[in-house]
Amino acid sequence: MQSQQSEYRWMTVAIAMVLLGVLPGSGLSNSHRCFADDEVKAEVEPKENETAELSVAPLSHLIYPDDRPGWIDEPIANDGKDYSLVVTSGPSSSIEEADELIGVYARGAVQSYVDELVSEQEWATEPEMIPLDINWIRDELVVRRYEGVVQVGDEQQFEKAILIRIEPDDKKVFETAIADMKLKERLAATGIVILGGFSLLVGGSIVLGGLASRQKQPTAAV
Repeated sequence: MQSQQSEYRWMTVAIAMVLLGVLPGSGLSNSHRCFADDEVKAEVEPKENETAELSVAPLSHLIYPDDRPGWIDEPIANDGKDYSLVVTSGPSSSIEEADELIGVYARGAVQSYVDELVSEQEWATEPEMIPLDINWIRDELVVRRYEGVVQVGDEQQFEKAILIRIEPDDKKVFETAIADMKLKERLAATGIVILGGFSLLVGGSIVLGGLASRQKQPTAAV
């Protein structure tokens, strides 16, 4: 009888220990499951945010109209006879701003071409920059023009583009201007030499005159 009671007591203790061991494990597994769910949510949420961000067009994204001519994207061309290049204003807030910018860029592009011609010549001094008239560039060198809109993000802006072509006759105009500038440089250098020689001549005359007057003074005293 006592042995049955002791066996019953040990079985009760064993069952209690088993229950105590199972319950913490189940709680731990539940906690792991909760953390795993949180990680899945954390992984899903950034993707949803990324999708929302991509639905908004970035400010630097440019959308050009379908009727924008293809010659605007052509590179500089130089076949030894004609020199062609495209100048664009870029996206501008107004058509007036685009017109002003394209004038500045066009003059700079032609000035770079002329500077290359100037650098091919031999100069005694640093050559001066040949002035360029933007109206002459627009009337004589521009062969194509474009004016349109461009979408920058959610904002509509304006764009202007021109195709500049420098033909042999135009190149002769620049070469004539360079030749005139070289002539002025030579005349200036010659003038400096003549002025220097004249100064030496005048200075020598003054010195000789002073010596002659000194020689006459003792003679007069005798």
